[in-house]
Amino acid sequence: MNELQKILDEHEKVFWEGKPKFWPFFLGGSIITTLIGLFMMIFFVPFMVVAFIAGKGIFRGILLLPHFWVAVVLFFGIPLYLFLVYKHMHYAITNKRVLLQKGLIGRDFEMVDFDQITNAEVRVGVLDKLFGRNSGSILISTAGTFTYTRRGRVQKPYTLRNIESPYEIFKFFKKVSHAVKTDIQYPNKYRPKTNPGYKTEYHAKK
Repeated sequence: MNELQKILDEHEKVFWEGKPKFWPFFLGGSIITTLIGLFMMIFFVPFMVVAFIAGKGIFRGILLLPHFWVAVVLFFGIPLYLFLVYKHMHYAITNKRVLLQKGLIGRDFEMVDFDQITNAEVRVGVLDKLFGRNSGSILISTAGTFTYTRRGRVQKPYTLRNIESPYEIFKFFKKVSHAVKTDIQYPNKYRPKTNPGYKTEYHAKK
């Protein structure tokens, strides 16, 4: 359910709305953890069979092992979570910012103002090629998306995941971002009628 309208400012206009394509989004978030969970569960199967034959007490003991339930969560829980959360994933580009909606029970919103953006890029992965049919992700970085860990600085950009036509949306995003930043830095009232320093070529002095 798209609830982005709840957080729009007055006179804020939505230029583009979208959501992830299901299979690249679902497989990209679950395939590795599912395989790990499957491997762990296969590892436990012989022990559970022997324990069940030996006695219910030993079998119950295996069920109480945290590693067993970690395997169950990895194999079943994460795919189920992604399946349920998918319908709440929505993105929008407005005349002020980029909006991201997610959340399973309640709605969580992330907002990225254009003047705070330091970098953006497009990534098209293998799953996008195989299952997305022209899908890809747009990663948006700001000064606040960098965190520091024991391994050093780590970037956690805002991500519009597995959206359709990522290159076209990225070009549109850059166009809107540039226009909004220009309006903020040089309001229309103060712009000169001619600006010889803009869109000119650099000629080095000989």
